[in-house]
Amino acid sequence: MHRKKQKFWMLPFSILLLLAAAVCALLLCIALQFRLPAKATETHPEPAAPLLNREDYIPEPTEPPTEPPELAPTYTMHTDLATVASHHASASDVVGWIYIPDTVINYPVVQTNNNNFYTDHNWMGQSSYSGALFADWRCRLDTSDNSLIYGHNMGNGTMLHAIKNYKDETWGKAHPYFEIDTLEHRYLYRVISVNVISGELGAAFEYWNYIEMNRTSFRDFAEKIKDSALVWYGEDLLLRDGTDQVIALQTCNSGSHDGIRCVVFGVRVADMTNENFYDPNVQPTEEPMEVQGNRVFID
Repeated sequence: MHRKKQKFWMLPFSILLLLAAAVCALLLCIALQFRLPAKATETHPEPAAPLLNREDYIPEPTEPPTEPPELAPTYTMHTDLATVASHHASASDVVGWIYIPDTVINYPVVQTNNNNFYTDHNWMGQSSYSGALFADWRCRLDTSDNSLIYGHNMGNGTMLHAIKNYKDETWGKAHPYFEIDTLEHRYLYRVISVNVISGELGAAFEYWNYIEMNRTSFRDFAEKIKDSALVWYGEDLLLRDGTDQVIALQTCNSGSHDGIRCVVFGVRVADMTNENFYDPNVQPTEEPMEVQGNRVFID
């Protein structure tokens, strides 16, 4: 009797164990089905190449290297006042000299009371198809705010023909200076532009009528030089009204008598009367003089 009761109890307990095992198996299958997927975007960095020689390793710069600023060129003078004086003794209309390096321009400059005579006379006053290089009768090479020197564009390359070289920017940048002497001074000028413009009355820019200027007209003059420039060389220059002297070298742009002129504008950078070597990077030691008038930036 006792043995029957023991068998009746064990049967339901075994059934419960089997059900529990089935439930656990089912739960395990569900858990495996809904497990999180592995990262599909996971990447592995490529191994760095072995460094064979550390001394040869140069890391890439974080910023591009900056170019050192280009220094303005120095210049050695060529002219002398004795030459001007000897030519003046031979012809009293000789008032100066002009020299441009690497050209044939190495001539006396004459001046009289009009702008016609020396178009067909040489510096000695003799009849000549080539004429002479002459200063505008209204200007004074030593003191005028703007002086003008005229000369023919000769087919054989003489007179002022060579100033057309400045239309070639490469050539112009290699020849930034020219010399102008007077009877008492030697001046060094730096080219600021070459302009191919009308030289006839009524032109938009009558540069030949800017001789002595007040503050307003100097500013207008400076702006018009840049606005009409074929090649502008004055990026780093500051023109100051009341202080700077400008000079314009003019010749015909062609032989067609169309009134179009080739004009090279230069600004005086130094009085070299007692000096032979110019270094624009050396600052003067003396106290700077007070500048009268506004400074005009040509942007």
